[in-house]
Amino acid sequence: MKLEKAQRPADWLNQIDRSAKVEGIVPAVFESYLRILHKAHPAGTAAPGYNFSPEASWEAVATALGRRLSPGIRWAELSGAYGEPASVPGLGTVYPPEEGRLDGAGFRALARVLSKTTDGPVLAAFWTGWEPAVEDSESARAIRQGDTVSIQGEQYVLYSLESHDLADARWMLTPAFGWAQGNGLTPNYLWPADGSWCLGTSIDLDSSVLGVPSAVLSEVEALPELETLHVTPFTDLSSSIPKPR
Repeated sequence: MKLEKAQRPADWLNQIDRSAKVEGIVPAVFESYLRILHKAHPAGTAAPGYNFSPEASWEAVATALGRRLSPGIRWAELSGAYGEPASVPGLGTVYPPEEGRLDGAGFRALARVLSKTTDGPVLAAFWTGWEPAVEDSESARAIRQGDTVSIQGEQYVLYSLESHDLADARWMLTPAFGWAQGNGLTPNYLWPADGSWCLGTSIDLDSSVLGVPSAVLSEVEALPELETLHVTPFTDLSSSIPKPR
């Protein structure tokens, strides 16, 4: 895994007109798009950022509430208010999904599929505002020294890794990110050097977006670790409100 200091590899993401629509998260150049729903968490599970057990799917919550999932459904439509837990028959209190980060198991499963689509390097960008960032981590030093890239007005630490390393995914728990336990950090942007797909996880949204060739779509959809919905570049995912930073 190598720290990338040059801005150029990330510039294609700055051509996006940033918004909560799919086309404002990943480039509108792909054959197919999936919305990957982040997991919700019943009461009694661990604090955000660590291992969650058990987890609740949006489908389970919606079904218990007599609702159906739509491509642009918002958590607030299930809970009644932004950022609030939902009271779900049979499940009890279910807390909102995390924003800006996939769960570790889901990401690892997705990484194994995506790693098979390219033999070249893969770029992974991580928002500089994540915690914990320990003083002796590579990412913390890069942030202090200004070795970051700008994507849609935010600063990110950019790393390149080989496709076989992406499939392994143990790097999520490396000291480079100052994270020693729990789910680890997942990239806010992930793409191969050839730009054949792109995974975007906006720091303010509770789902991720994958732009991908149609040939890969069914394999991603079949992953039991993920909950996905078909979306288009124009699907509005404004399930969160912008937060001052």
